[in-house]
Amino acid sequence: MNWGASYLVHDFYRRFLKRDANEKHYVMAGRLATVGLFFVSSGMVFLLESAKDAFDIILQVGAGTGLLYLLRWFWWRINAWCEVVAMVSSFVISLLLLILKQNGYPVSTHIGLIVTVIFTTICWVITAYVGPQTDRATLISFYRKARPFGPGWKQVRADAGIAESDARSSHENIPLSLLGWVAGCTAIWSSLFAVGNFLYGRLPMAFVLLAVMLVSSGILIYVVNRLWDKGEGGPEPSSV
Repeated sequence: MNWGASYLVHDFYRRFLKRDANEKHYVMAGRLATVGLFFVSSGMVFLLESAKDAFDIILQVGAGTGLLYLLRWFWWRINAWCEVVAMVSSFVISLLLLILKQNGYPVSTHIGLIVTVIFTTICWVITAYVGPQTDRATLISFYRKARPFGPGWKQVRADAGIAESDARSSHENIPLSLLGWVAGCTAIWSSLFAVGNFLYGRLPMAFVLLAVMLVSSGILIYVVNRLWDKGEGGPEPSSV
């Protein structure tokens, strides 16, 4: 509840709704948000039949927002409002699926995930075009510092006065980066499940997962070293 209240007040309310209030006002807003979250979470208990229902909601909310958190580095239109809409819409559709289940219309987990992703993606893409846009100067400043790559930043790159040939970085190896991303996710999840299987005495599966973790970790180290070596041989930031 403390984390949720800080997110609602500091990252949403203070940033977008009430920017010029004193600290006493925000402290009170945080207290009210904490109380509100308590009642909302308490009300959720009456909708849940098992711990799996809570897990399904968390899984669906994460699936609905996951694509946005990846693409925001590759498309300048994705901003904080898109994130807010994605979180709210994924939570709403997750609740609707849960209510359908409670009323005798169960939706399987994998179908629910697909529906959540599609609905949430439609909502935040619409917001990206019709919602408030990030200040242009802020986008240009961010681009000059971070140099995000991909066609989604073409317009901002042009506004920054940087040619496409000058903007290309030796780090821009998307297939290799995706391989590293998959290897990193595999290493983390396989290590977590390996620990669980060791604790439960499921040794054959535990050793298989341990082997998967070692292999994926090796691939991740290889990818990082490749990208790092290319980066060292690339142009200096001041020359680009």
